[in-house]
Amino acid sequence: MKSTARAHVRARPIPTPARPVPSPARPPRLGIAVIAAAAFGLELAVSGRYGYVRDELYFLAAGKHLAFGYVDQPALTPLIARASAALTGNTLVGIRLVPALGLAVLVVLTAAISRLLGAGRTGQVLAALAAATCGEYIAAMHELTTTMPDFVFWAVLLLLVTRLLVSQDRRWWIAIGGCAGVASEAKWNIAFLAVSLGAGFLVTDARRLLRSRYLLFGCLPAAILAVPDVAWQAAHGWPNLAVFRALQSEAWHNRATYWPAQVLFTGLALTPLWLAGIVWSLRRAQATIARPVVIGCLIAITLQFVLGGKPYYPGGAYAFLLAAGCVPAERWLAARGPLGRIRPAAAAAGVMVVSAAAFAPVALPVLPAAALRTVPLQKINYDLAESIGWTRQVALVAREYAALPPRLRRHATVLAGNYGEAGALDRYGPGYGLPQAYSGANSFWLWGPPPAGDTAAIAINVDPALLRRDFARVRLVATFRNGLGVSDDEQGAQIFFAAGLRMSWADAWPAFRDYS
Repeated sequence: MKSTARAHVRARPIPTPARPVPSPARPPRLGIAVIAAAAFGLELAVSGRYGYVRDELYFLAAGKHLAFGYVDQPALTPLIARASAALTGNTLVGIRLVPALGLAVLVVLTAAISRLLGAGRTGQVLAALAAATCGEYIAAMHELTTTMPDFVFWAVLLLLVTRLLVSQDRRWWIAIGGCAGVASEAKWNIAFLAVSLGAGFLVTDARRLLRSRYLLFGCLPAAILAVPDVAWQAAHGWPNLAVFRALQSEAWHNRATYWPAQVLFTGLALTPLWLAGIVWSLRRAQATIARPVVIGCLIAITLQFVLGGKPYYPGGAYAFLLAAGCVPAERWLAARGPLGRIRPAAAAAGVMVVSAAAFAPVALPVLPAAALRTVPLQKINYDLAESIGWTRQVALVAREYAALPPRLRRHATVLAGNYGEAGALDRYGPGYGLPQAYSGANSFWLWGPPPAGDTAAIAINVDPALLRRDFARVRLVATFRNGLGVSDDEQGAQIFFAAGLRMSWADAWPAFRDYS
């Protein structure tokens, strides 16, 4: 009898929490595809305006030095930069094809998450439109930086975790682990989301899904894919720690602007939507299954604030929050009467589009570059002003280099103070007859020092005290102006001529290192 009773207990089904059922209606593929295509087209339409941002110039240079890791990021973004340059003729528009596709992917992923959470056709279209009109996504997907793949992988991971929770099929852990591993090759930021989601599982009934061999199977590809970068960092003395310390110098400024930026970056029209997603996920019985994910998103957002991270670091979390918000929003709009001849859902979509249009001059280079002199939008979006004047700056360096006597020029190198300047010289310098440029900034330092026979230098934005320590003669020869009167990091950069190297470059080069 005891054996029978035990068998009966084992056979009893394990209760599972109520969960949203994916919308049974056929997904509005055409509507989502149109929104995704429009988002892609918008990005491409402005991709050739202004110029490269400094990070893109850096990644183009890094793509010529492929490695398992770099001082300030893993290997994926330089690899994308190299492939994009090779396939598209090394053009500005070409390098921005992948980011533009990234916005289209975010549109599709956000709509897919909303469907898993129970949104109908209208809710899924609204979710797609929310991603397409999110100011943070529009700005990040305009340029090839580590933020672009990071946002996409956050959204993919959130979709996979939602699929796991809805299906209760533990085999999804394998895909989740693979996604996290690939994401770790884009940006280390994915670790914050993974840890936060783990906490969300632990504090809810979803913790039972952690007791699975498939979770261990998922950890294996995640660990394997992360190994190359970790090994590279270890072999080079963990330079990423120096970068983290440098970023912490801005921690209090980041905290002061963090929460207003969450509203500004997503947009005034979308803030009520993602707030509704939080409330719905935490309070409604039919959203119980989504609770671990929303808790994880909230932890990730809060954690970046506590650590003093930049306000956009947890931006990928809004793919889930916006998708969740579209579930109650769809029902609320359906209960409202028409506004004249306008359906409530159409009115909501119009508000999203208008909000995105109002934010567009901040997110994208839609205004003439000269307008930034009187309307300093770069105070909000730093990259706007950091994408102008690069060819003018390289031309000025080339003028000073060409002015050197031929005998001296044969033994002169070109130095740059930051990786944007070094990247611009690497991208445009050969066209102006300049030799390879060198810099102590981040991974550029590892690609130095200059040739041993170079005893003179044309140096832009290099600390003159450092130059005077290493060279017998140093004089200011030019000051860069972007010609538009726009305030940015390069305006007023000084160009020096230095001659009479006092020591070998092998001895001088360590002092040039600047990991930041």
